[in-house]
Amino acid sequence: MMAAPAEEEKERVCVTGAGGLVGSWIVKLLLSSDYLVHGTVRNPPGDSKYAHLSKLEKASENLKLFKADLLDYNSLCSAVAGCSGVFHVANPVIPSASVTNPQARVELIEPAVKGTLNVLSACLEAKVKRAVVVSSISAVFVSPDWPKGQVKDDTCWSAPKYMKATKDLVDNYVRVAYPNYNYPHNLSHTDEEEKNVSSDKLQRLGWSYRPLEETLVDSIEGYRMASVLD
Repeated sequence: MMAAPAEEEKERVCVTGAGGLVGSWIVKLLLSSDYLVHGTVRNPPGDSKYAHLSKLEKASENLKLFKADLLDYNSLCSAVAGCSGVFHVANPVIPSASVTNPQARVELIEPAVKGTLNVLSACLEAKVKRAVVVSSISAVFVSPDWPKGQVKDDTCWSAPKYMKATKDLVDNYVRVAYPNYNYPHNLSHTDEEEKNVSSDKLQRLGWSYRPLEETLVDSIEGYRMASVLD
């Protein structure tokens, strides 16, 4: 019988944002494939919010959590050191209290860009073989012509016409509900029928719909409190 590989022979892979939904599943998959996993988290690794990670199979011997900030390059270097691959799933979380000026979008977008650059720079320094940057699901989600049952990959992209239809729907509602804000005036309206996706599994688990108007109001009020609207 072939002996099990020694621990030093196992590949190490880092997952940023290991405590989140997507990150947790990636960690679970890597552990099940017998990788040594470095996971970055925002709070100290002993925080109870990461208890679900410690309960994963093989976590006790193959998972190590690192407290890291995407805007702190050195903390990322510590987590990435010794890894052959990195999954960049995390995104900087900016406290709403810090968003207090008309250029708030800069405070939201620039940290995300800088955080990604820090991760990639740490990968370069550690001579990581491959880095995977997780994209937004909206980039592949709205693709009704994609073959049913076929896994969506980096060759599948959302059709612009459906993205535009959704944007117009939201824009028109917000203009009516919040008429005192400044809006662009060069948007066109479309009556194309929207393609739906099934939520049967979610509903069987107890999830229920919230009206579009309700979710939009929540979003606008949140942005208003964070001073990102002018």
